[in-house]
Amino acid sequence: MNNKVLTRTKHGIISGTLAGFAEYYGLRKSRLRLVFFILAFTGVGVLFYFLLWISIPSYSQRETFLDK
Repeated sequence: MNNKVLTRTKHGIISGTLAGFAEYYGLRKSRLRLVFFILAFTGVGVLFYFLLWISIPSYSQRETFLDK
């Protein structure tokens, strides 16, 4: 049984989206933030970040997904 759930973390800089994403996939937060910072200049990073922010549930909803 896998107890990993992709949620935004409560210890993020803006919304915890990238921190939760990095934690789930085992990536370094600083590198992921750097990639999104660079992509933000093209507009793609901002759009992708917004989509992740909307689609990834908040940390407070984590228990709901673990119960399923």
